[in-house]
Formats: sequence, C-alpha cells, structure tokens
Amino acid sequence: MRIFTTALFLCALFSGKTYAQGTLAEASSAREVAAYPVSLYKNATSISQNLYNGRQYYVYDARMEEHQFYQQRRWLNGMVLYDGQQFDSIPMLYDIFHDELVIRHFNGDHVLLQTVKVDSFIVDNHHFARLEAGKDINPQMRTGFYDIVYGGKSRTLVRRTKSRQEKIVDKRVIAYYPEKNFYYVFKDGRYHSVHTKKSTLELFPDHKRELRRVLRENKIKFRKNREMAIVKMVETYDNLAR
Repeated sequence: MRIFTTALFLCALFSGKTYAQGTLAEASSAREVAAYPVSLYKNATSISQNLYNGRQYYVYDARMEEHQFYQQRRWLNGMVLYDGQQFDSIPMLYDIFHDELVIRHFNGDHVLLQTVKVDSFIVDNHHFARLEAGKDINPQMRTGFYDIVYGGKSRTLVRRTKSRQEKIVDKRVIAYYPEKNFYYVFKDGRYHSVHTKKSTLELFPDHKRELRRVLRENKIKFRKNREMAIVKMVETYDNLAR
C-alpha cells in the first residue's frame, strides 16, 4: 500500500512539473510573439526619429496669393536622402526663399530638416542636390540646393531662388515672391554660368550651327522656354562630342 501511495505521489509530482514547464514555455512564446511587432515598431521609429527630429517650421505669409515655395504651396510626396538614409513617399515643401526643405510630421506639424544633413531630394520629378562651394561646385558659387536638370557629361544645374518684396494695395501690405533662376553648365572641369542664347552658344563654339538647328527643328524659343532650350542644346552637344 505504501509503495502504491509513493508511486501515485511521484506521478502527480511529475505531471505537475511537466504542466508547469509547458505553461512557462507557452507564456514565453506568447511574450516573444507580443514583443515582435514592438521590436519592428522600435526599429522603424528609430530610423524615422532621425528624420523627424528637426525644429518646427511656421508657414509665413500664408494668406498671400504668392508664396515662398517651389512650384506650389501644397504637399507633394517625394524622396529624401537624409543623413545617409533614404526615405520615400515623404510629404514635403521646398522653401526656395530660405533654401530649406520642410516635411510633414505624422501629427500634421511642419518639420524643418537640418539642411547640412540633406544630401538630395526628389520632388515633382526634379532632383535637387546639396552642393558645396569649392568642393562640388566653383568656389564663387553659393552652397545650397541645385536642381540637376541634365545629368550627362556636361551636367547642367539650376539654382532656383525667390526674393521677398512688398507692395501696398488698398492700404494693405502685400508680400510677393518673384522667382529667378541661375543656370550652370559643366565644361572643361568647372561650371559656366549661362543665361542667354548667345552665352550658351559661346560655350560650344564648334557646334553653333547644329545647336541652332536643333532648337529650330524642335520649335523651341529660347526666351519663352529658356530651361528647355539650354538642356536641349547641352544634350545635343554631348551627343555630337562623343
């Protein structure tokens, strides 16, 4: 009888231990499953926190008809290479008056990115890169964002700027932002400023006839579409110089 009782006690003890181990294993597995999405969130936010750690940007002259941004005042999704990391589908605004890139936070706030950490960004099918004077561009050119409108051998850049001016209309002060673009073409190891048809042709003296012809054949009027004309002329020159 004593042997039977001892055996029964040992069976109960073993069964309880096995159950406890199974329960602990299940609890541990449940914790791991629960921790997995948290881990994913932490990894994702650790990257995004690097992007959204700038100071808040306040839209000035918000009620004016004209604005300080590139192309339009509404958010456009784009790509930004920031501090060595690429971020896609980011709502952004490019303030070309201050030469600063603004993105929209998850909570709707406007966040100003640290300019020195913005390597490049793409918005509205335009590729802007931050270039440093004396390093990436000529020493006398201004450090900042340049629109790479042609990426061939004779790389062509546009420095897009706006100035803020004021006028009085019906006793009210109205701010407006006239835009001015500066064009640069890379040739013979440095960038050359071009603005007129004459200055662009003088950059390629051996191919003036061909460049005039390509504008004529494509019905491009230099004064009416300066940017398209310059890009077409530079691209044509690169093709002829091969």
